[in-house]
Formats: sequence, C-alpha cells, structure tokens
Amino acid sequence: MHVPRRFALLLLALPLPAVAAPFCVQTQSVPPQCIYVDAASCNERARQMQGYCSVNEDEVKLSGGLGHYCLLTSSLVSMCIYTDRGICERDAQQERGACVEAPLRPESPGPDPYHDIRPSMAGG
Repeated sequence: MHVPRRFALLLLALPLPAVAAPFCVQTQSVPPQCIYVDAASCNERARQMQGYCSVNEDEVKLSGGLGHYCLLTSSLVSMCIYTDRGICERDAQQERGACVEAPLRPESPGPDPYHDIRPSMAGG
C-alpha cells in the first residue's frame, strides 16, 4: 500500500504525546527534573549534583507499607518496608533501584529529616 507523501509528512508533523518519566533528580537549589526512566541513571545523576533521586508522583503511585522509605525499581516495583534510609539506599544500589520516601501514613510521623546531622541523644 502506497501512502501519499503529504499524508506521511502530516503524520510526522503531529506532536507526540508528552510522557513524563517516573524518576526525578532534585537538590535543595534545583526543582525536580523528572526526565529519568531508569532508577540507576537517576541515582548516578543525583550523586553528581549532590542531590537525590525521587519519584514523580504524577506518574507513579506508591502504596504505603510499614516503612518510611521505599525501594523502587526501574520496572516500578516497590517495597515500602524500610525505616532507615541508609539501609534502603544500600539495597537500592544492589538492586539498581532508587530509595524514595514512602507516602505519608496518618498514624505515624514522617521520617526524621535531621537524623543524619543531629548527634545521637541515646544514652545521655
């Protein structure tokens, strides 16, 4: 079947639907850049920018779990079982995924944002 040239050119001129990526890199000074479809690429760029990889909530809906952090793979499989970000980050690196904040749970306070910079108060 022969497609007329004008019709073919018209099809090429039509805009493609915008598809946002599921992973975002963000820092304290740069708004989220949601252009990453691969968690490992997102993590690599986040380390270069001294930021972190997050989830594009417009594209990915995480279901809550027991933890405050979720391991999210590039195939968008999530495990929201982590209470410690460091352990989540370690497992995410092994799985070539991203450690992202879990959806807030009304019965539990959010993760402590100062955990890594405040000295431990345990034991006096």
